[in-house]
Amino acid sequence: MFNYLFNAQTILNRSRYPWIDYARGITILLVVYRHVFEGLGNVGEGSGSFEWLKYFNIFFFSFRMPLFFIVSGIFIGSSLMRKGIGDYIGNRFQTIFYPLLVWGSIQVSLQLLFAGYANAVREPMDYLNLIIDPRKIEQFWYLNALFFVSVLYALVHWYGKIKPWQQVILGMILYAIAGYCHINHIQIGFLIDVLFFYLFFAVGHAFSDLVLNTKNHKYLTSWRTTIIALPVFVFLQHYFTYLNLRHQDDYYVQYQQPAIFAFTALAGGAFVIQVSFLLQQLNIMRFLRVIGYHSLYIYVMHLMLTAATRNVMVNLLDIQDIPVLMITSVIIGIILPIILYNIAEHLGAWWLFSLKKPATITEKKPKDKERPDNSVVVSN
Repeated sequence: MFNYLFNAQTILNRSRYPWIDYARGITILLVVYRHVFEGLGNVGEGSGSFEWLKYFNIFFFSFRMPLFFIVSGIFIGSSLMRKGIGDYIGNRFQTIFYPLLVWGSIQVSLQLLFAGYANAVREPMDYLNLIIDPRKIEQFWYLNALFFVSVLYALVHWYGKIKPWQQVILGMILYAIAGYCHINHIQIGFLIDVLFFYLFFAVGHAFSDLVLNTKNHKYLTSWRTTIIALPVFVFLQHYFTYLNLRHQDDYYVQYQQPAIFAFTALAGGAFVIQVSFLLQQLNIMRFLRVIGYHSLYIYVMHLMLTAATRNVMVNLLDIQDIPVLMITSVIIGIILPIILYNIAEHLGAWWLFSLKKPATITEKKPKDKERPDNSVVVSN
């Protein structure tokens, strides 16, 4: 039954790079933590009244989403070489844009239906906003941005014959344009995140040889590297947190100090990747691999499930203890999507998550065992 609900045995027996799932597992945990924290802002005394919860909410904020783009960028070269431009873009639509439309529409519909219980105020126009202005629809901006960033990057790389280091320069230019728009409050809809996160996708591609070359893994799994990187990571994240808290705005650095944000995000992402390699070598905390494998499904479902949990606990059970609500909501926001996805797949409802039917381990050919680039934040 446990494997039926979590697919853990199958995932942990896969020969694909374990560090990818470790990195995604860590990141999606931080994503759920932040969204739960924000959702509890108006409950009782509010989550913001707990300074330590508020501090960690911002401390782990800078590198979470950039890391998803970096990891996706690492595998674009091999994916394009194997698939070609047409199949690559088709795969991006099947595994990124399609679940955005399906689950974004489900979330908007539920928020319209339960308007009196949802934190967000919805209107029918928000179905279209999933495409043209997804920042208005909570977490779904990420799938929109990743789809358009990966497609744009692939087209430039394929037809422009642009080398990875040149793509990084292009990414810096686009990032500067996005920064200018943020600083001057210029609204350009979904394009703002495409311009902003293109750089991180390009950095992933540029450093893919370093990360994927097994000869370099001795540095990535070195305790000496970790000891050196840890204080740098802590200092940068603390400074990032200090600036945001000082200006009472979680997005102050990202929107008003983009140069600091880029440096902090890249350093934080590099540290998490290095820690993920260490966890892979030690083969510990393997539950993170299971969580990381399911990170896409957690991402699209967790906000609806944590909102329902919050409403049941607060309105029906009259529980307003913030730490209890935080812990319970995070656990449910992680575990329940995994269970629901695996039940759906067993029942043949895989189409809820992708237009591409996921292959089981027994269906795969040996040459297909390691294809971490087939996914958004998971591998199918």
